[in-house]
Amino acid sequence: MDFILREIPSTNWQTILIVACMSLLAIARGVNVLLFSDFIMLFNTNKYIISHQKINKLSSLFNSLLVLFQVLSISLFLYLCFDVFGWQVAPNESTLFIKIAIIYTVVVVCKILIEKIIGAIFSIDDLIDEYLFYKISYRNLLGVILLPIVVVFTYTLPPSKPVFLVLFVLLGIGNSVLLVSFYKKNEKIIFNYMFYFILYLCTLEIAPYFILYKLIN
Repeated sequence: MDFILREIPSTNWQTILIVACMSLLAIARGVNVLLFSDFIMLFNTNKYIISHQKINKLSSLFNSLLVLFQVLSISLFLYLCFDVFGWQVAPNESTLFIKIAIIYTVVVVCKILIEKIIGAIFSIDDLIDEYLFYKISYRNLLGVILLPIVVVFTYTLPPSKPVFLVLFVLLGIGNSVLLVSFYKKNEKIIFNYMFYFILYLCTLEIAPYFILYKLIN
């Protein structure tokens, strides 16, 4: 009988990052249990947005922990995407993840800074702060949604292109619904700056995703 060696890829570094993600969630919950409970309930209600957007600053410890969690969780998911679709853009797995995480962080930070500058130029700082809190909160929640998916495809099921294509479509639809909901709520202000709003959509909501992919490549 011939023995066939089964190659089992190492997932040690991924395990460390997944544990780090879970630890960040646990620490955030310890920082403010009530706030964390409202955040998790974003699945069902926007109480977290309504109640805390005025007092919960983006630079607070609670939000900083969730944003760091978001970066790690979404970067792990993007790493899986590159692996599934065979996009070989780095010499090894950990280097690819680091590259993704750094570029994702830079893109997110640059978008926030540019949006803050836009708010100052057009004297709509309060609206921009509300918009940023809204987007970041739901993207933090996206990180929570994606983490179990990353765990499943890392340790249990082999990832496949059709499944990830479906995930991309669902994520795109969800993101579009959330943005349209906010835009509809503030349609009067948007109509007053329609040209700039269209320019904003093209440069800060669509282009960054293409830039992110090109930079990683």
